[in-house]
Amino acid sequence: MKRLFVNASSEPDGQTARLAAELFGAQDYQTLNLVDYHIAQIGQKTDGWDDFKRVCDRIADADMLVMGTPIYWSDMTGYMKTFIDRMTDVRLTTNPFNGKKLYLIITGTAPQDAIPSVTHVWEHVTQRYGMAFSGVVTDSKQAKSIQID
Repeated sequence: MKRLFVNASSEPDGQTARLAAELFGAQDYQTLNLVDYHIAQIGQKTDGWDDFKRVCDRIADADMLVMGTPIYWSDMTGYMKTFIDRMTDVRLTTNPFNGKKLYLIITGTAPQDAIPSVTHVWEHVTQRYGMAFSGVVTDSKQAKSIQID
């Protein structure tokens, strides 16, 4: 099984990545840090410089996704929001998300107020894109108690 962690943090080795490592434990997985890619805002002219297709190609190759975001200003990061917005580019064409199992990681100093809204968005996304929403991880205790497969 190919597992992919899509990290929407501006810090590739930050708290979100550490929680993903705890969630995966000894299982093999790859990491894709959105901060390392240029994904244009929806509707923005790209002049040929846009990495969204490259990111989708990595996702298409995975069997399971873990999407991670810290909370910035009471919500998911702009990297994650832009990524979700751009997903509309592939929904009715190649849809690399179809059939994927998805776990969500939400981190932060006090993410409790944002957890319901971020989860709500991803529940809708998974429904529209044929994914299976499999759970939310917000702390080490949860990460160690969830068996991902």
